[in-house]
Amino acid sequence: MSGQPSLGLEVHQNKFLADGDRAMTAIVRVVSRGGEAAVTRTAAEVLMIDCSSSMRFPSTKIGEARRAAAAAIEVLPDGVRFAVIQGTEHATLIYPAEDGLVAASERTRAEARAAVEHLAAVGGTAMGAWLAKARDLFEHEPDAVRHAILLTDGRNDSQTRAALMSVLNSCEGRFVCDARGIGDGWEPAELTQIGRVLRGNVDSVVEDDELAEDFRRLVESAMTKVLPEVRLRIGTMPFSRLRSVKQVFPDEYDLTDRCQEVAARELELSLGSFAGDEARDYQLILDLDPDLEPSHGQDRQLAWTELVPVPGAAAEEGALPIAGRWTRDPVPPTLIHPMVSKYAAQADLGEALTAGGDAYAAGDQAGAERHWGRAVTLATAAGDQETLSRLSGVVEIVDAEKGVVRLRSDATRSHALHVVIPSRVSEIALPQEDRPMPEAAPVACAGCPALSPAGANFCVGCGRPFGEAVS
Repeated sequence: MSGQPSLGLEVHQNKFLADGDRAMTAIVRVVSRGGEAAVTRTAAEVLMIDCSSSMRFPSTKIGEARRAAAAAIEVLPDGVRFAVIQGTEHATLIYPAEDGLVAASERTRAEARAAVEHLAAVGGTAMGAWLAKARDLFEHEPDAVRHAILLTDGRNDSQTRAALMSVLNSCEGRFVCDARGIGDGWEPAELTQIGRVLRGNVDSVVEDDELAEDFRRLVESAMTKVLPEVRLRIGTMPFSRLRSVKQVFPDEYDLTDRCQEVAARELELSLGSFAGDEARDYQLILDLDPDLEPSHGQDRQLAWTELVPVPGAAAEEGALPIAGRWTRDPVPPTLIHPMVSKYAAQADLGEALTAGGDAYAAGDQAGAERHWGRAVTLATAAGDQETLSRLSGVVEIVDAEKGVVRLRSDATRSHALHVVIPSRVSEIALPQEDRPMPEAAPVACAGCPALSPAGANFCVGCGRPFGEAVS
C-alpha cells in the first residue's frame, strides 16, 4: 500500500426529470483511502475544559472532567503538540506554563495530568474566548492536523451570540472541534453551531462517568487524520443555482451558508480534516431556471463538483457532472435513488426527534409522546439501534410499529438533550472499491474554449455533452 493518501469523488442521483421538474437532488460522496500507513504529518490537540461555577454541581462533574482530560492526554502519541485550556469567562492556559503547544512525551503527559488535577470550577462561560485561544495556539502549527475538544455544562452566558459567531468564523478551516455537553444546563443550538462551523462531532454525555472513555475515543479518532483540510468545489451552469448543501454522513449539518464564492458560478466548501480511510456524504439540491428548455433523450450537465488539490494526496479523478435528462415516460422521474431515499428518511427521523424535544421542553407530554413515538417507528424501520437506545432514556416503547410510547417518569432534561442532539452517527455509508487514477489529457470542447478534466462526459464551460454536433 502506498503511504500517500488518495481522494476520490462519487455522484449518486436519479438523473431523470419530468417536463415540469425544476429541481435536482444528488448525493456527493468524498472518499479518502490508503494514507494511514506511512504519513508522518504532525498533529496538534487542544483540550478546552469548562470550569464555570456550575461545574461544581453535582460535585462529581468537575472530577469527571479532570479524569476525562487526563484520559485524553494519556492517549496522545509521542510528538503530538498539545495544550489544555481552563475555560471560564476567560481562557487560561493551564498546560504548558508558557504560551504555545508542547510535544507529548512521557514527561509532558505526566506534567499535564498533574496540572488538570488542579482544575477548579469558579467563573462564567465564554466559549468564544476558549476557541479564540485555541485558534491562536494552532497558529504555531500551520502544517499539522489540528483538532480540539470543547466540554461544557452550561450556556455561553458571558458572551453574546454574535461574539461567539464572529470567533467561529475566524476559526473555520483552521481546526476541527468536537463538542460535548454534560449535565442538563447546556444549549444544543450553541454546541451544534460550533460543530457545524468547525466540522466536528457534537454529542452529550448523560452519565458523568462515561466522559473519560468518550474523550479517549475522540482523541484516538483524531490521531487517524492525515489530511488537515479537504475542500469541495461546486460549479453551476448559467441556468442552475445551488439551493442547499448539507453534510448527511457521518454528522448532519446544513452547510449552505459556509460555501465561499471563488469564481463566477463556483463555490468552495471546507470539509475539515480526513483520516486515511474515510467516507463522507453531502446532499446537494439544485434549482433550475423556470425558462430552461427541457432536453429530451440526452443528458444535460446541471452542475459539476470536484475536489480542490490537497498537498500530499493523490486525486482519483477530476470534476464529475451532476446530470439531468428530461423524459416523457412518467415512471423514471418518480424513482428515488436509494441513497437519496435513505437520507430523506434520516431527515424525517431527525425532525421527529427534534419536535419531541421541543414538546418535552414545553411540558407537552402528549406531544412529546406523539413525536417520539413516530421517531421510534422510523428508527425501528431503519434498524437504527443507536437512536432507539437514546430514545429508551425518555420513553417506554409500547408498540414500535404503531409508534405508541409512554414518557418515562425518570426522564430528565439530560436524557432529552441526548435524544435531540442532531449529529447522530449514521450507519448508511457503505465501503467503496478502489479505482485507478486517470492519466489522460484534458478534453477540448467543440462549442466553447473551455478545457474539461480527462474522462469528462460534459463540457465544464457550456454543459454540452461531448460528441454532440455543434449547430
